[in-house]
Amino acid sequence: MGMNEAELERVVGDLQELVGEPMTGAWQHRRDRIVLRLGPALLLFVPRGPFARVHTIGQKSRNPANPFSFQGACRAHLRTPLRGVTKQPHDRVVDFDFGEHRLHLRLTGRSGGLWILRGEEIVAAYDGPAPTALPPLPPPPDAPRHSEPRFEPAAGESWDRAAARFFNRKEAEHRRQERRRLLGRRLRTRLQREGRLLQALGEDLEKAEGAPEARRRADAVAAVMHTLSRGQSQVVADDLEEPGKTHTISLDPRRSPGENLERLYGRARRLERMGDRVLEHMEQVEQRIGAIEAALAVVDDADDATLGRLEELAPPERRGRPISHDDPWHTWLGPHDQRVLVGRNAKGNRRLTFQRARGDDVWMHVRSRPGAHVLVPLAKGRTADLDLLLAAAQITLLHAGVAVGVKADVQYTKARNIRSIKGADDGKVMVLDERVLHVERDPGALVGWRRADQDVFDADALAAASSPRAG
Repeated sequence: MGMNEAELERVVGDLQELVGEPMTGAWQHRRDRIVLRLGPALLLFVPRGPFARVHTIGQKSRNPANPFSFQGACRAHLRTPLRGVTKQPHDRVVDFDFGEHRLHLRLTGRSGGLWILRGEEIVAAYDGPAPTALPPLPPPPDAPRHSEPRFEPAAGESWDRAAARFFNRKEAEHRRQERRRLLGRRLRTRLQREGRLLQALGEDLEKAEGAPEARRRADAVAAVMHTLSRGQSQVVADDLEEPGKTHTISLDPRRSPGENLERLYGRARRLERMGDRVLEHMEQVEQRIGAIEAALAVVDDADDATLGRLEELAPPERRGRPISHDDPWHTWLGPHDQRVLVGRNAKGNRRLTFQRARGDDVWMHVRSRPGAHVLVPLAKGRTADLDLLLAAAQITLLHAGVAVGVKADVQYTKARNIRSIKGADDGKVMVLDERVLHVERDPGALVGWRRADQDVFDADALAAASSPRAG
Protein backbone atom coordinates (compact mmCIF):
# COMPACT_ATOMS: atom_id res chain seq x y z
CA MET A 1 0.00 0.00 0.00
CA GLY A 2 1.18 3.51 -0.78
CA MET A 3 1.47 6.38 1.65
CA ASN A 4 -1.62 6.57 3.87
CA GLU A 5 -3.33 9.80 4.92
CA ALA A 6 -1.64 10.08 8.32
CA GLU A 7 1.79 9.62 6.77
CA LEU A 8 1.04 12.07 3.97
CA GLU A 9 -0.20 14.69 6.42
CA ARG A 10 3.03 14.54 8.43
CA VAL A 11 5.27 14.62 5.36
CA VAL A 12 3.37 17.58 3.91
CA GLY A 13 4.04 19.39 7.18
CA ASP A 14 7.79 18.93 6.62
CA LEU A 15 7.54 19.96 2.97
CA GLN A 16 6.40 23.43 4.02
CA GLU A 17 10.11 24.20 4.33
CA LEU A 18 10.30 24.14 0.52
CA VAL A 19 7.84 27.00 0.10
CA GLY A 20 9.62 29.93 -1.53
CA GLU A 21 12.20 27.74 -3.27
CA PRO A 22 12.42 27.99 -7.09
CA MET A 23 11.98 24.95 -9.31
CA THR A 24 15.31 24.62 -11.11
CA GLY A 25 15.08 21.14 -12.61
CA ALA A 26 12.64 18.35 -13.51
CA TRP A 27 13.35 14.73 -14.44
CA GLN A 28 11.23 11.69 -15.24
CA HIS A 29 13.55 8.70 -15.48
CA ARG A 30 10.60 6.30 -15.36
CA ARG A 31 6.94 6.73 -16.19
CA ASP A 32 5.99 6.65 -12.49
CA ARG A 33 9.00 8.55 -11.11
CA ILE A 34 9.11 12.36 -11.30
CA VAL A 35 11.74 14.42 -9.49
CA LEU A 36 11.71 18.23 -9.05
CA ARG A 37 14.62 20.25 -7.76
CA LEU A 38 13.30 22.90 -5.36
CA GLY A 39 16.23 24.90 -4.11
CA PRO A 40 18.72 22.39 -2.68
CA ALA A 41 16.13 19.61 -2.29
CA LEU A 42 15.08 16.85 -4.69
CA LEU A 43 11.38 16.07 -4.34
CA LEU A 44 10.20 12.64 -5.54
CA PHE A 45 6.64 11.98 -6.76
CA VAL A 46 5.38 8.41 -7.22
CA PRO A 47 1.72 8.97 -8.19
CA ARG A 48 0.47 5.37 -8.46
CA GLY A 49 1.30 1.81 -7.60
CA PRO A 50 1.95 -0.09 -4.37
CA PHE A 51 4.53 2.49 -3.26
CA ALA A 52 2.75 5.71 -4.24
CA ARG A 53 4.19 8.55 -2.19
CA VAL A 54 5.93 11.93 -2.07
CA HIS A 55 9.08 12.84 -0.15
CA THR A 56 12.57 14.23 -0.72
CA ILE A 57 15.48 12.06 -1.82
CA GLY A 58 19.25 12.29 -1.68
CA GLN A 59 19.98 11.84 -5.37
CA LYS A 60 18.07 11.27 -8.57
CA SER A 61 18.42 8.43 -11.06
CA ARG A 62 19.86 8.92 -14.50
CA ASN A 63 17.42 10.00 -17.21
CA PRO A 64 16.72 7.68 -20.18
CA ALA A 65 18.00 8.51 -23.65
CA ASN A 66 14.44 9.49 -24.68
CA PRO A 67 12.88 11.25 -21.67
CA PHE A 68 9.15 11.39 -21.05
CA SER A 69 7.40 14.58 -22.10
CA PHE A 70 6.03 15.45 -18.64
CA GLN A 71 9.41 16.64 -17.44
CA GLY A 72 9.46 19.19 -20.25
CA ALA A 73 6.00 20.40 -19.25
CA CYS A 74 7.20 20.86 -15.66
CA ARG A 75 10.17 22.91 -16.81
CA ALA A 76 7.95 25.02 -19.05
CA HIS A 77 5.08 25.74 -16.63
CA LEU A 78 6.48 25.54 -13.08
CA ARG A 79 9.13 28.22 -13.37
CA THR A 80 8.10 30.38 -10.42
CA PRO A 81 9.01 29.65 -6.77
CA LEU A 82 6.78 27.24 -4.87
CA ARG A 83 4.07 29.29 -3.12
CA GLY A 84 2.37 26.64 -1.04
CA VAL A 85 1.80 22.96 -0.32
CA THR A 86 -1.80 22.12 0.62
CA LYS A 87 -3.29 18.77 1.51
CA GLN A 88 -7.04 18.29 1.13
CA PRO A 89 -8.70 17.29 4.42
CA HIS A 90 -9.50 13.61 4.87
CA ASP A 91 -7.99 12.63 1.52
CA ARG A 92 -4.65 11.78 -0.05
CA VAL A 93 -4.64 14.76 -2.39
CA VAL A 94 -1.99 17.50 -2.35
CA ASP A 95 -1.62 20.68 -4.42
CA PHE A 96 1.75 22.33 -5.02
CA ASP A 97 1.07 25.96 -5.92
CA PHE A 98 3.38 27.60 -8.46
CA GLY A 99 1.28 30.71 -9.07
CA GLU A 100 -0.54 30.51 -12.39
CA HIS A 101 -0.05 26.72 -12.44
CA ARG A 102 -0.25 24.08 -9.78
CA LEU A 103 0.94 20.51 -9.51
CA HIS A 104 -1.97 18.32 -8.49
CA LEU A 105 -1.00 15.02 -6.81
CA ARG A 106 -3.37 12.20 -5.93
CA LEU A 107 -2.25 9.09 -4.07
CA THR A 108 -5.73 7.57 -4.40
CA GLY A 109 -5.15 4.27 -6.19
CA ARG A 110 -6.78 3.95 -9.60
CA SER A 111 -7.82 7.60 -9.62
CA GLY A 112 -4.30 8.62 -8.60
CA GLY A 113 -1.92 10.60 -10.76
CA LEU A 114 0.02 13.80 -11.19
CA TRP A 115 -1.15 16.67 -13.37
CA ILE A 116 -0.22 20.26 -14.13
CA LEU A 117 -3.34 22.44 -13.86
CA ARG A 118 -4.04 26.02 -14.85
CA GLY A 119 -7.20 26.78 -12.95
CA GLU A 120 -9.35 23.78 -13.82
CA GLU A 121 -7.69 23.21 -17.19
CA ILE A 122 -5.39 20.18 -17.41
CA VAL A 123 -2.15 21.24 -19.06
CA ALA A 124 -0.14 18.00 -18.81
CA ALA A 125 -0.37 14.51 -17.27
CA TYR A 126 2.53 12.42 -16.00
CA ASP A 127 1.39 9.26 -17.85
CA GLY A 128 0.59 10.53 -21.35
CA PRO A 129 -1.58 13.06 -23.16
CA ALA A 130 -3.56 15.43 -20.94
CA PRO A 131 -7.17 14.23 -20.44
CA THR A 132 -10.12 16.57 -20.76
CA ALA A 133 -11.10 15.98 -17.12
CA LEU A 134 -9.59 14.49 -13.98
CA PRO A 135 -10.84 11.04 -12.99
CA PRO A 136 -13.46 11.08 -10.22
CA LEU A 137 -12.18 10.57 -6.70
CA PRO A 138 -13.40 7.56 -4.74
CA PRO A 139 -16.51 8.35 -2.67
CA PRO A 140 -15.74 9.34 0.92
CA PRO A 141 -16.16 6.59 3.50
CA ASP A 142 -19.22 6.60 5.76
CA ALA A 143 -16.94 7.20 8.73
CA PRO A 144 -13.57 8.99 8.73
CA ARG A 145 -10.60 6.65 8.49
CA HIS A 146 -8.23 6.82 11.44
CA SER A 147 -5.05 5.52 9.85
CA GLU A 148 -1.83 5.57 11.82
CA PRO A 149 1.67 6.04 10.45
CA ARG A 150 3.49 2.77 9.84
CA PHE A 151 6.84 4.32 10.68
CA GLU A 152 8.30 6.76 13.20
CA PRO A 153 11.18 9.20 12.79
CA ALA A 154 14.39 8.29 14.57
CA ALA A 155 15.95 10.75 16.99
CA GLY A 156 16.61 14.01 15.16
CA GLU A 157 14.94 12.70 11.97
CA SER A 158 12.09 14.40 10.12
CA TRP A 159 8.92 12.65 9.00
CA ASP A 160 10.00 13.33 5.43
CA ARG A 161 13.28 11.45 5.90
CA ALA A 162 11.55 8.66 7.82
CA ALA A 163 9.13 8.22 4.90
CA ALA A 164 12.04 7.98 2.45
CA ARG A 165 13.73 5.37 4.62
CA PHE A 166 10.53 3.34 5.07
CA PHE A 167 9.47 3.29 1.42
CA ASN A 168 12.97 2.72 0.10
CA ARG A 169 13.22 -0.34 2.35
CA LYS A 170 9.78 -1.55 1.22
CA GLU A 171 10.68 -1.13 -2.45
CA ALA A 172 14.02 -2.88 -1.98
CA GLU A 173 12.27 -5.86 -0.40
CA HIS A 174 9.68 -5.87 -3.20
CA ARG A 175 12.43 -5.87 -5.82
CA ARG A 176 14.17 -8.68 -3.96
CA GLN A 177 10.97 -10.74 -3.88
CA GLU A 178 10.37 -10.11 -7.58
CA ARG A 179 13.97 -11.00 -8.31
CA ARG A 180 13.56 -14.27 -6.37
CA ARG A 181 10.34 -15.07 -8.23
CA LEU A 182 11.81 -14.44 -11.68
CA LEU A 183 15.01 -16.30 -10.85
CA GLY A 184 13.03 -19.27 -9.56
CA ARG A 185 11.06 -19.36 -12.80
CA ARG A 186 14.26 -19.18 -14.88
CA LEU A 187 15.87 -21.91 -12.77
CA ARG A 188 12.89 -24.22 -13.26
CA THR A 189 12.92 -23.54 -17.01
CA ARG A 190 16.65 -24.20 -17.17
CA LEU A 191 16.19 -27.41 -15.14
CA GLN A 192 13.61 -28.68 -17.64
CA ARG A 193 15.90 -27.74 -20.53
CA GLU A 194 18.87 -29.50 -18.98
CA GLY A 195 16.69 -32.55 -18.29
CA ARG A 196 15.69 -32.73 -21.96
CA LEU A 197 19.31 -32.31 -22.98
CA LEU A 198 20.38 -35.12 -20.65
CA GLN A 199 17.71 -37.37 -22.15
CA ALA A 200 18.85 -36.54 -25.70
CA LEU A 201 22.47 -37.18 -24.73
CA GLY A 202 21.45 -40.56 -23.31
CA GLU A 203 19.93 -41.43 -26.68
CA ASP A 204 23.12 -40.27 -28.41
CA LEU A 205 25.18 -42.42 -26.05
CA GLU A 206 23.16 -45.47 -27.08
CA LYS A 207 24.11 -44.73 -30.69
CA ALA A 208 27.75 -44.23 -29.75
CA GLU A 209 27.77 -47.56 -27.93
CA GLY A 210 27.64 -49.16 -31.39
CA ALA A 211 31.34 -48.27 -31.85
CA PRO A 212 32.69 -51.72 -30.78
CA GLU A 213 30.29 -53.44 -33.15
CA ALA A 214 31.30 -51.08 -35.97
CA ARG A 215 34.97 -51.90 -35.35
CA ARG A 216 34.28 -55.66 -35.32
CA ARG A 217 32.50 -55.30 -38.67
CA ALA A 218 35.50 -53.42 -40.06
CA ASP A 219 37.88 -56.10 -38.73
CA ALA A 220 35.76 -58.79 -40.38
CA VAL A 221 36.01 -57.00 -43.75
CA ALA A 222 39.77 -56.52 -43.28
CA ALA A 223 40.19 -60.26 -42.90
CA VAL A 224 38.61 -60.95 -46.31
CA MET A 225 39.69 -57.79 -48.12
CA HIS A 226 41.94 -59.79 -50.49
CA THR A 227 38.79 -61.38 -51.91
CA LEU A 228 37.03 -58.09 -52.63
CA SER A 229 36.94 -56.13 -55.87
CA ARG A 230 35.71 -52.71 -56.98
CA GLY A 231 32.04 -52.70 -57.90
CA GLN A 232 31.04 -55.06 -55.12
CA SER A 233 28.06 -53.73 -53.11
CA GLN A 234 27.99 -56.27 -50.29
CA VAL A 235 30.17 -58.73 -48.44
CA VAL A 236 29.42 -61.49 -45.93
CA ALA A 237 32.30 -61.97 -43.46
CA ASP A 238 32.84 -64.07 -40.34
CA ASP A 239 33.19 -62.31 -36.99
CA LEU A 240 36.75 -62.66 -35.68
CA GLU A 241 35.76 -62.82 -32.01
CA GLU A 242 32.58 -64.91 -31.97
CA PRO A 243 32.73 -68.18 -33.94
CA GLY A 244 29.65 -68.87 -36.05
CA LYS A 245 28.61 -65.22 -36.24
CA THR A 246 28.65 -63.51 -39.63
CA HIS A 247 28.23 -59.90 -40.76
CA THR A 248 26.48 -58.74 -43.92
CA ILE A 249 28.10 -55.39 -44.73
CA SER A 250 27.11 -52.91 -47.45
CA LEU A 251 29.92 -51.52 -49.61
CA ASP A 252 30.12 -48.58 -51.94
CA PRO A 253 30.62 -50.09 -55.42
CA ARG A 254 32.21 -46.85 -56.64
CA ARG A 255 35.08 -47.24 -54.17
CA SER A 256 38.02 -49.58 -54.01
CA PRO A 257 38.19 -52.26 -51.29
CA GLY A 258 40.75 -50.16 -49.41
CA GLU A 259 38.54 -47.08 -49.52
CA ASN A 260 35.57 -49.08 -48.27
CA LEU A 261 37.64 -50.48 -45.42
CA GLU A 262 38.83 -47.01 -44.42
CA ARG A 263 35.23 -45.84 -44.51
CA LEU A 264 34.20 -48.59 -42.08
CA TYR A 265 37.09 -47.89 -39.69
CA GLY A 266 36.39 -44.17 -39.97
CA ARG A 267 32.81 -44.73 -38.85
CA ALA A 268 34.01 -46.73 -35.85
CA ARG A 269 36.46 -43.97 -34.86
CA ARG A 270 33.78 -41.30 -35.15
CA LEU A 271 31.40 -43.26 -32.95
CA GLU A 272 34.18 -43.73 -30.38
CA ARG A 273 34.95 -40.01 -30.37
CA MET A 274 31.26 -39.21 -30.16
CA GLY A 275 30.89 -41.52 -27.16
CA ASP A 276 33.73 -39.76 -25.33
CA ARG A 277 32.21 -36.35 -26.04
CA VAL A 278 28.73 -37.46 -24.99
CA LEU A 279 30.00 -38.87 -21.69
CA GLU A 280 31.92 -35.68 -20.95
CA HIS A 281 28.92 -33.56 -21.85
CA MET A 282 26.57 -35.70 -19.76
CA GLU A 283 28.83 -35.20 -16.74
CA GLN A 284 28.72 -31.43 -17.26
CA VAL A 285 24.92 -31.46 -17.61
CA GLU A 286 24.51 -33.57 -14.46
CA GLN A 287 26.69 -31.10 -12.55
CA ARG A 288 24.57 -28.19 -13.80
CA ILE A 289 21.38 -30.01 -12.84
CA GLY A 290 22.75 -30.56 -9.32
CA ALA A 291 23.70 -26.89 -9.02
CA ILE A 292 20.27 -25.75 -10.25
CA GLU A 293 18.45 -28.05 -7.82
CA ALA A 294 20.59 -26.70 -4.97
CA ALA A 295 19.79 -23.13 -6.07
CA LEU A 296 16.05 -23.83 -6.16
CA ALA A 297 16.26 -25.07 -2.56
CA VAL A 298 17.52 -21.68 -1.29
CA VAL A 299 16.24 -19.10 -3.80
CA ASP A 300 13.07 -18.21 -1.84
CA ASP A 301 15.13 -16.91 1.10
CA ALA A 302 18.23 -15.66 -0.73
CA ASP A 303 19.66 -12.21 0.02
CA ASP A 304 20.93 -9.88 -2.69
CA ALA A 305 24.49 -11.24 -2.63
CA THR A 306 23.28 -14.85 -2.87
CA LEU A 307 20.86 -13.93 -5.66
CA GLY A 308 23.75 -12.45 -7.62
CA ARG A 309 25.61 -15.76 -7.42
CA LEU A 310 22.55 -17.85 -8.24
CA GLU A 311 21.70 -15.71 -11.27
CA GLU A 312 24.88 -16.94 -12.92
CA LEU A 313 23.17 -20.33 -13.25
CA ALA A 314 20.15 -18.86 -15.04
CA PRO A 315 20.86 -15.32 -16.25
CA PRO A 316 18.01 -13.28 -17.71
CA GLU A 317 17.28 -14.01 -21.35
CA ARG A 318 19.21 -11.77 -23.68
CA ARG A 319 17.08 -9.11 -25.31
CA GLY A 320 18.40 -9.95 -28.71
CA ARG A 321 16.45 -10.37 -31.88
CA PRO A 322 13.86 -13.13 -31.38
CA ILE A 323 14.12 -16.28 -33.44
CA SER A 324 11.72 -16.32 -36.39
CA HIS A 325 11.27 -19.27 -38.71
CA ASP A 326 10.44 -16.75 -41.44
CA ASP A 327 14.03 -15.48 -41.40
CA PRO A 328 16.04 -16.36 -44.53
CA TRP A 329 18.55 -18.15 -42.32
CA HIS A 330 18.58 -21.17 -40.00
CA THR A 331 19.37 -20.65 -36.31
CA TRP A 332 21.48 -23.23 -34.49
CA LEU A 333 21.41 -23.24 -30.68
CA GLY A 334 24.32 -24.48 -28.58
CA PRO A 335 24.33 -26.11 -25.14
CA HIS A 336 25.44 -22.85 -23.49
CA ASP A 337 22.97 -20.51 -25.24
CA GLN A 338 25.30 -19.91 -28.19
CA ARG A 339 23.84 -19.08 -31.58
CA VAL A 340 25.04 -19.77 -35.10
CA LEU A 341 23.10 -18.47 -38.12
CA VAL A 342 23.19 -20.14 -41.56
CA GLY A 343 21.86 -18.63 -44.79
CA ARG A 344 19.09 -20.73 -46.34
CA ASN A 345 19.77 -19.59 -49.93
CA ALA A 346 21.52 -16.86 -51.94
CA LYS A 347 19.12 -14.19 -50.67
CA GLY A 348 19.57 -15.41 -47.11
CA ASN A 349 23.35 -15.31 -47.51
CA ARG A 350 23.25 -11.69 -48.67
CA ARG A 351 20.89 -10.57 -45.92
CA LEU A 352 22.81 -12.46 -43.26
CA THR A 353 26.20 -11.07 -44.31
CA PHE A 354 25.30 -7.51 -45.19
CA GLN A 355 22.22 -6.74 -43.06
CA ARG A 356 22.07 -9.01 -40.02
CA ALA A 357 25.82 -9.18 -39.31
CA ARG A 358 27.55 -6.72 -36.98
CA GLY A 359 31.22 -5.83 -37.16
CA ASP A 360 32.45 -8.10 -34.36
CA ASP A 361 30.44 -11.15 -35.49
CA VAL A 362 32.40 -14.06 -36.96
CA TRP A 363 31.67 -14.89 -40.61
CA MET A 364 32.41 -18.40 -41.99
CA HIS A 365 32.32 -20.24 -45.31
CA VAL A 366 33.76 -23.44 -46.78
CA ARG A 367 36.80 -22.34 -48.75
CA SER A 368 36.86 -22.68 -52.56
CA ARG A 369 33.51 -24.43 -52.90
CA PRO A 370 29.81 -23.51 -52.83
CA GLY A 371 28.18 -23.30 -49.41
CA ALA A 372 26.06 -21.27 -47.07
CA HIS A 373 27.27 -18.12 -45.34
CA VAL A 374 27.53 -18.76 -41.61
CA LEU A 375 27.49 -16.13 -38.86
CA VAL A 376 28.43 -16.39 -35.19
CA PRO A 377 26.77 -13.39 -33.44
CA LEU A 378 28.91 -11.88 -30.69
CA ALA A 379 28.54 -8.94 -28.33
CA LYS A 380 30.64 -5.90 -29.16
CA GLY A 381 34.24 -6.38 -28.12
CA ARG A 382 33.80 -10.12 -27.45
CA THR A 383 35.65 -12.94 -29.20
CA ALA A 384 34.55 -16.51 -29.90
CA ASP A 385 36.34 -19.28 -28.00
CA LEU A 386 37.85 -22.21 -29.90
CA ASP A 387 35.03 -24.63 -29.02
CA LEU A 388 32.44 -22.26 -30.48
CA LEU A 389 34.52 -21.71 -33.63
CA LEU A 390 34.95 -25.47 -34.15
CA ALA A 391 31.23 -26.12 -33.64
CA ALA A 392 30.38 -23.34 -36.12
CA ALA A 393 32.89 -24.85 -38.57
CA GLN A 394 31.12 -28.22 -38.29
CA ILE A 395 27.79 -26.51 -39.00
CA THR A 396 29.41 -24.82 -42.00
CA LEU A 397 30.59 -28.19 -43.36
CA LEU A 398 27.18 -29.77 -42.72
CA HIS A 399 25.30 -27.11 -44.69
CA ALA A 400 27.88 -27.24 -47.49
CA GLY A 401 27.17 -30.93 -47.97
CA VAL A 402 30.63 -32.10 -46.93
CA ALA A 403 30.52 -35.84 -46.30
CA VAL A 404 31.19 -37.26 -42.86
CA GLY A 405 34.90 -38.03 -42.43
CA VAL A 406 35.99 -35.67 -45.23
CA LYS A 407 38.32 -32.80 -44.36
CA ALA A 408 37.88 -29.29 -45.71
CA ASP A 409 39.11 -25.75 -45.10
CA VAL A 410 36.70 -23.33 -43.42
CA GLN A 411 37.61 -19.67 -43.87
CA TYR A 412 36.55 -17.19 -41.22
CA THR A 413 36.99 -13.55 -40.30
CA LYS A 414 35.12 -10.74 -38.59
CA ALA A 415 32.02 -9.64 -40.46
CA ARG A 416 33.47 -6.15 -40.94
CA ASN A 417 36.08 -7.71 -43.24
CA ILE A 418 33.56 -8.99 -45.82
CA ARG A 419 33.13 -6.97 -49.02
CA SER A 420 30.54 -7.46 -51.73
CA ILE A 421 31.75 -7.94 -55.31
CA LYS A 422 29.96 -5.67 -57.75
CA GLY A 423 28.06 -7.62 -60.37
CA ALA A 424 28.55 -10.99 -58.65
CA ASP A 425 25.18 -12.74 -58.66
CA ASP A 426 26.48 -16.06 -57.35
CA GLY A 427 26.98 -14.85 -53.78
CA LYS A 428 30.76 -14.52 -54.01
CA VAL A 429 32.33 -12.01 -51.63
CA MET A 430 35.78 -10.64 -50.94
CA VAL A 431 37.26 -11.84 -47.63
CA LEU A 432 39.85 -9.65 -45.90
CA ASP A 433 42.06 -10.79 -43.02
CA GLU A 434 41.13 -14.41 -43.76
CA ARG A 435 41.88 -17.19 -41.29
CA VAL A 436 41.40 -20.90 -41.94
CA LEU A 437 40.37 -23.94 -39.90
CA HIS A 438 41.22 -27.34 -41.41
CA VAL A 439 38.35 -29.46 -40.10
CA GLU A 440 37.13 -33.03 -40.57
CA ARG A 441 33.37 -33.40 -40.79
CA ASP A 442 32.50 -35.12 -37.50
CA PRO A 443 28.88 -35.18 -36.22
CA GLY A 444 30.13 -36.03 -32.73
CA ALA A 445 31.54 -32.52 -32.47
CA LEU A 446 27.97 -31.15 -32.51
CA VAL A 447 26.70 -33.06 -29.50
CA GLY A 448 24.31 -30.75 -27.63
CA TRP A 449 23.64 -28.49 -30.63
CA ARG A 450 20.32 -28.34 -32.44
CA ARG A 451 18.61 -26.29 -35.06
CA ALA A 452 15.85 -24.04 -33.73
CA ASP A 453 13.28 -25.76 -35.96
CA GLN A 454 14.26 -29.23 -34.68
CA ASP A 455 13.18 -30.81 -31.41
CA VAL A 456 16.06 -33.29 -31.21
CA PHE A 457 19.68 -32.31 -30.76
CA ASP A 458 21.49 -32.64 -34.11
CA ALA A 459 19.35 -35.63 -35.05
CA ASP A 460 20.32 -35.59 -38.75
CA ALA A 461 24.03 -35.41 -38.09
CA LEU A 462 24.02 -38.13 -35.46
CA ALA A 463 21.92 -40.38 -37.69
CA ALA A 464 24.45 -39.85 -40.47
CA ALA A 465 27.24 -40.93 -38.15
CA SER A 466 25.61 -44.28 -37.45
CA SER A 467 24.20 -44.93 -40.94
CA PRO A 468 25.80 -47.82 -42.87
CA ARG A 469 26.12 -45.46 -45.84
CA ALA A 470 27.87 -42.69 -43.90
CA GLY A 471 31.15 -41.39 -45.24
